[in-house]
Amino acid sequence: MELLAIIRRMDTDGDAILVYSEFAEFIRPLSPIPRGSPPRSSPPRSPIRAASANRSSYTSPLKSSGAARASSANRTSPSRGRSPVRTSPSRAPVLRPHDEDELIHSLKDICNNEQDLENAKVNLSRCHDFNLRDAFDIFDTNRSGRISVHELHSGLQAIGIYATFEEAELFITRYDGSHDRRLDAREFEAAFLANDAFASS
Repeated sequence: MELLAIIRRMDTDGDAILVYSEFAEFIRPLSPIPRGSPPRSSPPRSPIRAASANRSSYTSPLKSSGAARASSANRTSPSRGRSPVRTSPSRAPVLRPHDEDELIHSLKDICNNEQDLENAKVNLSRCHDFNLRDAFDIFDTNRSGRISVHELHSGLQAIGIYATFEEAELFITRYDGSHDRRLDAREFEAAFLANDAFASS
């Protein structure tokens, strides 16, 4: 469930296949680092991460050991009958140990956040006094059928949620399928419907 949630978030074209460009776009920083600028200093690391990054014989949790890799390089899955996948034994790691460790922890945090969001949507679907049409009307104050970033920001403040303007803009960007910087009723409802078929119905 957690893995499906993170793939859905990265899969921008909705084909249920995660390609390199979608993955790279997802982990790219929001503000690019200008050329010629000094490298950013790494954030302070926890003792656990620092210890794992400083080990002399670091073994990636994403990669198998050398002996296991050599034995599995020419193996074919008996259940699927696909052709064997061969990997180059001389391929160097793509990420440094510290960066790989940070990526793993970040992906795990995203998975946990997506699971919390899904649970909140399921709980919301069980509230008998809630409907998405009335919720949409709270923010669509000019009755245009679309919610702008300013309407979302002021509507959240009206119901006691004091989010920043940037957070409201991130919400719009995430669920804006038409890329017009506004949410129509269908996009707004998609933001609150759970992936669970029973809860979304």
